[in-house]
Amino acid sequence: MKFKSISRRVYRAILAVSVVSMVVMVMTVLLVNEDLEHTMLDVEFAEERDFILMNNTGEDVLVWDTPNLAVVFVPHGKPRPDVLPPIFRGLPDNYSAESTFDAKTYLVTVDTVEKGLLYVAKNITHFEDREALFSVALIIMTLIIIAFSLLLAVLNSRRIVRPLKLLSERISRIPVGPNMPRMETDYADAELHSIAMTFNRFLDELESYVRREQSLLNLASHELRTPIAVMSGALDILELRDQLTPNDQATLKRVRRSCDEMRDNVNILLKLARRDPTDQAHEVFDVRPVAQQVIEDLKVSHHAGDRVTLEAKSAVMVKTDTVMVRMLLRNLIQNALQHTQSDIRVTLSESMIDIEDQGSGLTAEQQAILLGEKKIASDGSTLTGLGLYIVTLMTERLGWQLDIAQTDNHGTRIRLNLKPIN
Repeated sequence: MKFKSISRRVYRAILAVSVVSMVVMVMTVLLVNEDLEHTMLDVEFAEERDFILMNNTGEDVLVWDTPNLAVVFVPHGKPRPDVLPPIFRGLPDNYSAESTFDAKTYLVTVDTVEKGLLYVAKNITHFEDREALFSVALIIMTLIIIAFSLLLAVLNSRRIVRPLKLLSERISRIPVGPNMPRMETDYADAELHSIAMTFNRFLDELESYVRREQSLLNLASHELRTPIAVMSGALDILELRDQLTPNDQATLKRVRRSCDEMRDNVNILLKLARRDPTDQAHEVFDVRPVAQQVIEDLKVSHHAGDRVTLEAKSAVMVKTDTVMVRMLLRNLIQNALQHTQSDIRVTLSESMIDIEDQGSGLTAEQQAILLGEKKIASDGSTLTGLGLYIVTLMTERLGWQLDIAQTDNHGTRIRLNLKPIN
């Protein structure tokens, strides 16, 4: 998932507001300026026309052509002049518009008045030049406002996000342990103060939960180990009496082996639950006899027969906990036995262990749990009695890496990348 920066989002929001406000302002200024210009020109033009009409008797044709003002008045009943000023040539009656002539802009009207037909052309080039100058000034001002908006957006986004970064850094600096320090709550912002207070309450509840879990583990350690010790003692007494038949002695050995395995499994589970890396036995041993013993046990307990084959390409020496390795291999091979009916191949090499079956492949949820992307199955399904999550915990504690090398309709191959001996 791609995460987005709050600072960038705030920056974009401030910049967007500034740009929209500026665009609205520029459009409003242009509209007001255009309306003001037209109003001034209309008023001035009306004054020129009224002056001309008031000072004309209405009996003679008037032709007045200057660079800034051209006027032609044709009384009713009089013919139009043969030669009109160039600006009026070809214009119909009742005409009004801006016209460009000889690189100058004129406001031209041809209007039928009470006394006759009036042509008026007023030079408004200076107004157009001022409007162009005003447009250039407005563009420059717009660019300045944009630059200022960019700077303001950067500074404000950093100022707004800085307390959030400080909060995040303080949270990340809190060490994980039985007694975690509480966060500072010296925030001026009420929202950040509330977050800090809520996080401290969360730490209180978390520590309380950890203490309850530790108490439960201590109780479970005693309650689980005591029955196993009683069973082991009873088996010792039966062996000392030496009153069993050969068949009973064989059965007793199977019970002894299962009892010892149960004791080792309980110890491993308690170690995993305590998450204490120092409470782990480290010894150098070859994985081949361990894997072979697991396969032999599964032949008896799960009637594996000859379905499971072991191929050791070389000696696989590791330095870790023997019991945990045996427990991990047992769960992975047992899972393959329970979910497939075909052969299973266990391949040992110097740096990895492959467990390959010919089943229908793992589901997407099972793959996510095995790869550590999901902590526990939502429907409560398990890989074996220990579950997928326990398998990931064991590989993590061993320092090994578990990969799904293949999973499809032709089967699954789970690969354990071993930790080299230092």
